[in-house]
Amino acid sequence: MDKILKKLDKRYLKVCVYAAVTVLITTGLALLLISSGSFWAKLWAIFTAVLKPIVIGGIICYLFSPIVSRIEKLFNRKKVHKWARPFSVLLTFGIVFLTIALILVLIAIALYKNLESLNVESIQNIFVTLQKDYASVWNFVTQKLESSNVETADVSQIVTYTTNAVTNFFSGLLFGVIFSIYFLLDGNNLSNYWTKAFRLIFGKKAEDKTELFLKDADRAFSGYIRGQFTDALIVGVLITIILSFAGIPNALIVGVFAGLGNLVPYLGPVVGYITLVFVCLPSGAYYKMIIGIIIFALVMFIDGNIINPKLLSDNVEVHPLLVVAALIAGGAVGGIAGMLVAVPSAALIKLQFDRYLEKMSEKRKAEEAELLNVKNEASPSSKDIS
Repeated sequence: MDKILKKLDKRYLKVCVYAAVTVLITTGLALLLISSGSFWAKLWAIFTAVLKPIVIGGIICYLFSPIVSRIEKLFNRKKVHKWARPFSVLLTFGIVFLTIALILVLIAIALYKNLESLNVESIQNIFVTLQKDYASVWNFVTQKLESSNVETADVSQIVTYTTNAVTNFFSGLLFGVIFSIYFLLDGNNLSNYWTKAFRLIFGKKAEDKTELFLKDADRAFSGYIRGQFTDALIVGVLITIILSFAGIPNALIVGVFAGLGNLVPYLGPVVGYITLVFVCLPSGAYYKMIIGIIIFALVMFIDGNIINPKLLSDNVEVHPLLVVAALIAGGAVGGIAGMLVAVPSAALIKLQFDRYLEKMSEKRKAEEAELLNVKNEASPSSKDIS
């Protein structure tokens, strides 16, 4: 046995031992993960449940932070006040909630006017007819579902799933608002703490690179948000003014909803058309509704092909063709959510590519300068020749 060990190369033997130990540890960890699948599933559920409101809070904080900072500067012009930051956060959320309340009031006014224009007797007749035909309607729906191989139990599961999804969304939104308030109040201390921790763990060089990348990301996304809000404001004002001159009822409501819908690419026309039909159809203003649809089509065509690409290209500093291409690609990959992040992501990629080209250019210039110095040193001077 000793003779065999002496003949073996100790260096390769050590490598084999390390490899065997690595394989055993990896196999053991894999078996542990497989055997404790329920534990990891629960751990992942807890992680996602905590992470979701943090992400929502971070997004709200990112959107509201410029507003809070500007309001805070108004109070801290002559002297720094400790209450300025909390009061600015409170005032910002108050403005947002008042805006949402105003939109809801506009919806209520539109509903009231449209219901007022309807005949009460016709509404009662509709309800009576529905009560009489409830059984036949339900049987018809059940037959259609069964012919499509969809059971009523599956429908109840879908309803339950939808209800749980809506509940989870609003609960996540509520906790997200709470997180965003804490982020806005104590954002500087949190940022300093995690920056220090990142520097200690990964080093100063990694911190500089990450900081530069985050600045580029902020530049791209903040520019996109400014462009989208400006575009939504322009579309809302244009729709309101033109529809008012055309005599369309509730033009302000239609303009507000068209502008809000235009914050999401390609959603503005859909929201605008639905709102227009909603305010015109109950009162029987069919001619005005057709005029409004034509006006909408013209405004949205101009916005989609001229105003929106120009605004976004100016704010995120990319060519309008790249904006259109990014929107098409984002919609193909991720639908509406993909379109929301397509333009700022394209702008961020372009920024990183420009920085790479700049580094390559500096490297090429340094290589050419070094080559020129070598040639100058190697070539004999006129004094040496003489």
